[in-house]
Amino acid sequence: MRLSLAENRTRIVTPSNAREVSKSKNRIHLLECAAQAIHKFGYRGTTTANIQQLSGLSRGMINLHFQSKENLLLALAEDLSERYASNWQKVLLDTEVSPADRLLGLFRADLSPEVLNERDVAIWFAFRSEVSAKPEYKKHIDSRDATFRASLIEICSALKDEGGYSQANPVLAANCVIALLEGMWTDFHLHSADFDRGKAEEACVYMVRSFFPDHF
Repeated sequence: MRLSLAENRTRIVTPSNAREVSKSKNRIHLLECAAQAIHKFGYRGTTTANIQQLSGLSRGMINLHFQSKENLLLALAEDLSERYASNWQKVLLDTEVSPADRLLGLFRADLSPEVLNERDVAIWFAFRSEVSAKPEYKKHIDSRDATFRASLIEICSALKDEGGYSQANPVLAANCVIALLEGMWTDFHLHSADFDRGKAEEACVYMVRSFFPDHF
């Protein structure tokens, strides 16, 4: 049931709701400042003190929302993972779009500034460098995400059936897509100033054309 404007206004200004909104904003702000800290100081150079300085919030506020800096950084890894997943899911899981266009959409989404930008990529690699010591990060930065891979295999299988590509191997094609995108992210991380998104997308299309020539 929709609320009337008056009812909605009343709900918005209640003290309890105002506190919840404030808590949510502070939590998001701390995640953002933790991201800034890792980008600026690196993972091991990130301290509670410099997160405090960037955020303007107290140590107590960090403890209130996350209990510790370690939990805050884990929450940041989770947040990055969720935003990345949302980015590809909008494309790969859209069954109203043809398999070929879903694959092309994935290339554009994965190479877009929304996820492929200097700060976020630096954070991804910072977390990856800590996986041996902190294995809890792995599920959030693993390029072998089971749902992502299964979606790619399903699309490649559909392309094989549509084109009658008897020699095409959907699992191998999906693995090649994952490996190539992983390589593109590494290249961007090391050479962001010279990285050409258009040429990167061309390389991805060139590769899948070897599996599905009539589609690409």
